[in-house]
Amino acid sequence: MRVWEIGDYTKIKEPDGLALHIVERPNPKPGPGEVVMKVRATGINARDLTIMRGGMGPKPQPVTRVPLSDNAGDVLAVGPGVDRVTMTHYWQWIDGKWHGDMALKDYASNIDGFLAEQIVVPAEPLIKLPDSMSYEDASTLQSAGLTSWNAVICAGGAKPGDVVCTIGTGGVSLYALAWAKMVGATAIITSSNDAKLARMRELGADITINYRTTPNWAQEVLAKTGGRGADIVLNNVGVQEMEQCLTACASNGKVMYIGANPVNRSRTIETPAGLTRFPNLIMKDLTIKGIVVGSRRMFEDLIAAMTAHKVKAVIDKVFPFEQAREAVAYMESADRLGKVVIKVQ
Repeated sequence: MRVWEIGDYTKIKEPDGLALHIVERPNPKPGPGEVVMKVRATGINARDLTIMRGGMGPKPQPVTRVPLSDNAGDVLAVGPGVDRVTMTHYWQWIDGKWHGDMALKDYASNIDGFLAEQIVVPAEPLIKLPDSMSYEDASTLQSAGLTSWNAVICAGGAKPGDVVCTIGTGGVSLYALAWAKMVGATAIITSSNDAKLARMRELGADITINYRTTPNWAQEVLAKTGGRGADIVLNNVGVQEMEQCLTACASNGKVMYIGANPVNRSRTIETPAGLTRFPNLIMKDLTIKGIVVGSRRMFEDLIAAMTAHKVKAVIDKVFPFEQAREAVAYMESADRLGKVVIKVQ
């Protein structure tokens, strides 16, 4: 079978800064409680860009690491019939509360990911895909879809009449928009691109704000909501936006902090994150919560809701397996709007 490895990123001098390359490996064999998944599609997320340049965790990534944690595929099984399946990348989180030790088994970070034709996975976390859902749509859910589901629906508890605000037009924001509209909430979304904001309005956004022409976007959120603010704010871009996120909140509001690394090419904080005008957390009774994707149970609920409400993934472009490097480059381009998917087989 063929797989992509991240390669020796420390020695690369190419413009895209990647050592990603394709190799052949023996077909995998399952052990007790395991199955072989034939990968059909996988998607790229911000965390994957960090992993492919050696980030994520205190130790350098091995050069043989297979990247990408999003997935959809088939169980290769003896006998009639094949199950179409997917799974979360923190596969030990089946239900209940998150525990930090679950991060020790994280696909694409500390175990090989899904940019491969086949992969051995445990059977327990697998979720069967409905016939109505394509592999490509399913491969956008594990990070962006599930993270925003947790933030908006599970931890956020969004309900009709609430105001949900999300920063930027990346995958998490697009799904947050979908979940907000699904439950009858008002959706606010920001971007530096008017054309993207126009597309967000087509997808159902009630209020759009250009943070380049309106740098103090939090005050605009307050103005557009009659001084109320947002009940749920998704911070997808980094701690440097935390002050505005808190300012944009309504009383009893929640800020969902998403993503371990800021959204920029270096994945580092480029400016000081001092909160010089820190809002009064007590008088507004605000909550800041970190979001760690979601459990298998949450994922099952997401897929059921997505099917019932006919929610579709917003996919910008699908690349063939052989063009993984081009897919990564496109993922990092400013032109992208929606998920970038790699069709494996």
